[in-house]
Amino acid sequence: MRGLGPKSRLAEAARRLVTSRLADVRHEEDGLAEQLSEDGVHDLRVDTRRLRAALKVFRGLGALEPLEREVKKLQDALGEVRDVHVQGAWLKQVARREKPSKRAGLEALRASVEARLDAQEKRLRRVMRRWAERTVPTLLHEAKRLEGPGRYGGRRVREQLRRRLRKVERLLEAYAAAPDALTAHELRKEVKKLRYEAEIFRPALRRKMEALLEALVPLQEVLGELHDSDVRLELLEHFAAGGTATERTAARRLLEQVREERAECAAHTARELQRWRAEELARGLRQLLK
Repeated sequence: MRGLGPKSRLAEAARRLVTSRLADVRHEEDGLAEQLSEDGVHDLRVDTRRLRAALKVFRGLGALEPLEREVKKLQDALGEVRDVHVQGAWLKQVARREKPSKRAGLEALRASVEARLDAQEKRLRRVMRRWAERTVPTLLHEAKRLEGPGRYGGRRVREQLRRRLRKVERLLEAYAAAPDALTAHELRKEVKKLRYEAEIFRPALRRKMEALLEALVPLQEVLGELHDSDVRLELLEHFAAGGTATERTAARRLLEQVREERAECAAHTARELQRWRAEELARGLRQLLK
């Protein structure tokens, strides 16, 4: 961000970054005024995550914690709609690869998944109205009042990043010991948080943060693919157990395929984690933040 550097006051950087992240959210929000498109919902969800990350990072400088909870409500409502978009699109893609005689079950699954969309979109619209009418004005007001000691590239910032990195490393060890879906999900969330925090401080610690992001992005991507497979497995197991006869047949047929894909994702994740945990990379990342 222009005009900010390591010696900039932390409060000044906070004011500008929170306002900038909010502007990004509002831009994407405007694009959804007419239609809740798949790409628009995805982009707005990403921008709300980045705004939440800024509010968490700078919450010691003002009354930001209640606002962070309001942003999370918007993020969660977007996530519910996004999940339907993702699974519906995946089922549509799978159906295209099947012979016409086998598509009926997949179309039935897709229809059941997308049946939830109308109610979730209505809920999202309600949350977005509350957000625009109440949260945005309060957030703009509080952003102007952020004050406190410290420099944008100072010791406090680096210690905060070190704490987040240590948490990621602890979860890496936990996943290596027990590579289950829950641990992978927690690791994915912490990696994402560290990534967004690294992006926040990139203008102050450019070379260090770019090196950290270079290691984080591939890790986040493989963990995201693994999470998608776990969500699909849960969805298909639900239909295999409690769907209609047509849905049960289609779900059982897909389960074997998704389990194989999940195993491939797990192997890919294991290779990426091994690269991350290599002593040279781990030591290098810790050294970056000193």
